[in-house]
Amino acid sequence: MPLIALFSAVAVSFALAALLIPAIIRAGHRYNILDLPGQHKRHKRPTPLMGGVALFVTTWLTVAVGYLMFNDLYQELTDTVVYIFLGGLMILLVGLSDDLKPLSAWIKLLAQVAAGLLLYLGGLRVMLLSIPFQAVNVDIGPFSVVITVAWVVILTNAINLIDGLDGLATGVSLIGALCLLVIGQLYQVGAVLVFVLILIGFLSPFLWYNRYPARIFLGDSGSMQIGYYFAVFSLTIPLKSYTATALYVPLLALGVPLMEMLSSMVRRLMKGQSIMQADRRHLFHYLSLIGFTRRQVVVIFYSMAAAYGLFALAMFYWDRLIVFGTLVFFMVVIFAVFFILLTKFSLRRRLNGRRE
Repeated sequence: MPLIALFSAVAVSFALAALLIPAIIRAGHRYNILDLPGQHKRHKRPTPLMGGVALFVTTWLTVAVGYLMFNDLYQELTDTVVYIFLGGLMILLVGLSDDLKPLSAWIKLLAQVAAGLLLYLGGLRVMLLSIPFQAVNVDIGPFSVVITVAWVVILTNAINLIDGLDGLATGVSLIGALCLLVIGQLYQVGAVLVFVLILIGFLSPFLWYNRYPARIFLGDSGSMQIGYYFAVFSLTIPLKSYTATALYVPLLALGVPLMEMLSSMVRRLMKGQSIMQADRRHLFHYLSLIGFTRRQVVVIFYSMAAAYGLFALAMFYWDRLIVFGTLVFFMVVIFAVFFILLTKFSLRRRLNGRRE
């Protein structure tokens, strides 16, 4: 994608976000569209939660401007853009409904599946699965629709799961988007890169308002949208390149939210709970219980996101087997440190309970 098109997309989305976010904050307070403190929520004051509305408007106005400024470049999106728009609109509406009045997890899942089917119908689909470290691609045939939809559901939920501390999901997503920008240029994915560029332009000013203490939240409508646009981008890479890493590198760049999602699913299954059941036992919750401040937890997750991004980029320049081995060691160390800290915390809490 030409540099002028890159800069234009980021500049337009940044400018739109800078105008929209303060307006939506004011509208949230004026019309009482707020996330109220209480129960299991950590924030202490009513906070507007329509970040997803700002993201949706920013995204599609920027796409429209892109068509006006670089019509030839954006023509390759013509066959799919309606499907991407409808899927994004569906995610926005179900997320916004859940923000205003909690919906059943199954209703949200159904909307995510429908969004995945729309992308499949629009031609964005997984057709081949690459065997890691082997130059072998397996045609998945009729399973394409299942894997495509699962891919969209996983990425749509991954960002939502880490949206539990001020600035956490926003910053991690921004780091992931910057990494995916480089990956997109290396794979020469073309105009679909605009969705990553928009996220960079939008999340940069949004982080200013979303950092602790947050003045606006992404809400489910925002966090799920971010994951959805990541899915749109990642589904394009296999269409442009059938190399062995085409599917897996985007996942590695989004390693932090996916690690959080995987750990949550395993923990719930081990306890006999439904994987659809929300709770307050995510990794960032545990770090807070151990004694880390909110800012320290956010910095830890930002650092891990940057590390995963570097591993993703390293796949292009160094021996992939060595990079993968180093990555596995890195993940083992992370989980070992978490386990040790949690064990110490549990023992200390038990001892304090006995003394009382």
